[in-house]
Amino acid sequence: MAVVEVAGGRQVAYEVGGAPDGIPVFLQHGTGDSRLCKHPSNELTASIGVRLITADRPGVGGSTPRKGRSLLDWVPDVEAVADALQVKSFVVAGHSGGAPHALAIAKVLGDRVSKIGLAAPLAPFDEPGTKALVKDSDLKMIFRLERMKWLATGVAKLEARYYRKHLRSFVQRCAKNWPGDRPIFTDPVLAPMFETEFDAAFAKGGVGALDDMWAFLDWGFDPADVAQHVELFVGDADDILDPVMADRLAARLPDCTIHRWPGVGHYGVYGRWEEFLGALVRHPRAAAET
Repeated sequence: MAVVEVAGGRQVAYEVGGAPDGIPVFLQHGTGDSRLCKHPSNELTASIGVRLITADRPGVGGSTPRKGRSLLDWVPDVEAVADALQVKSFVVAGHSGGAPHALAIAKVLGDRVSKIGLAAPLAPFDEPGTKALVKDSDLKMIFRLERMKWLATGVAKLEARYYRKHLRSFVQRCAKNWPGDRPIFTDPVLAPMFETEFDAAFAKGGVGALDDMWAFLDWGFDPADVAQHVELFVGDADDILDPVMADRLAARLPDCTIHRWPGVGHYGVYGRWEEFLGALVRHPRAAAET
């Protein structure tokens, strides 16, 4: 883990892996995940020709919390990490709740972001019915506590403390609750990675994940204003976000290629790592459904 100091004396923790001379891909982790949520084989990432950069958002893992942050507030932190690494331009990617953050980065940094990759993305809630496409019961409950954030914070801290003591059981719970992702969470290569990355995600009591969720209520920008080409992947067996949500987001992006994964769940990207990253480092018009 490396750390960079950003505005206000906060710290942002990040990791760099893959091929040192590869194409930089800055992956935004999902909500409830951490910078350690990535395929555990560094050799695999390197073989794709990717230099992978991941960072904990505020209140996650090794990064200082920032209460009340917006999606756009995250952009200067990402820019600080890129500057520290002397990365002039990069591909930005995002899984689940990391997708809105990836789009915010692309919107603000413009030409510094060459391409965008999204997996199982969250869409803005400004269209009627979109929030109802959140399928997971725990996430639904948190959104219902929007006006009682103090209660949501208390519950999150209790759960984070408990699950951090029982990480293996938590991963098994994920496999049980989300049948579409059972092959991912029971994979002998991936399961230990999830235990490690959830440990970091829970380190500060889950406050970073909650701040993500409050930020999702108002993105502060329109996806229609994101000009870069987007490669969007979605599984049709997603038990957390209805795949229709990805369709709604894709319809608002000016330049988007959508790929559909039959029988794949919300976390399926970690089982299709080569396909996902490969699409970000080759010609953007690779064969796919449009």
